[in-house]
Amino acid sequence: MSSHSEAIDERDVVNLRSVRDLFAHADPVPSDLTERMKFAISVQALHAEVAELIDSALLVTRGPETAVEPTPTDSVTFTAASVSVMVSWGASDTSGTGERVRVDGWVTTPGAQVEAVTADGSRSATSDTNGRFVLDDLPHGPIHFLVTNPANLDNRPVITPTIQI
Repeated sequence: MSSHSEAIDERDVVNLRSVRDLFAHADPVPSDLTERMKFAISVQALHAEVAELIDSALLVTRGPETAVEPTPTDSVTFTAASVSVMVSWGASDTSGTGERVRVDGWVTTPGAQVEAVTADGSRSATSDTNGRFVLDDLPHGPIHFLVTNPANLDNRPVITPTIQI
């Protein structure tokens, strides 16, 4: 047995591995932990407001006991205290293959900067006087939106939850 002042020996390393394996089996790290941490850090760094998905009753949790499959949708509305955003998507005109997506959106703030953040990077557009914006040639997959108002820098940016398009 080593004292607390001596270096870790091979027996300690074996015991620590056993404890790590025990916790990995009994309480594994969630597969989406990295994505959730990045989102939380981004929100904290931006001091942003997080929009919530409207009509969350339509959300379904998947599991072995769940008999209902989620209903596919091509439009979603988010709301926050300072802004609401509605987006719909379909095949991009530029690709012609259906591999890319066009997002048409409406935001309650005319002149808002809307940034779509995807796995490929980000694209942004400015909403017109009616709040309409278009983001074309986006990849299928997870996406979230960041809405800022350049005309009023006192307003915090708004981040939507990630959705699948």
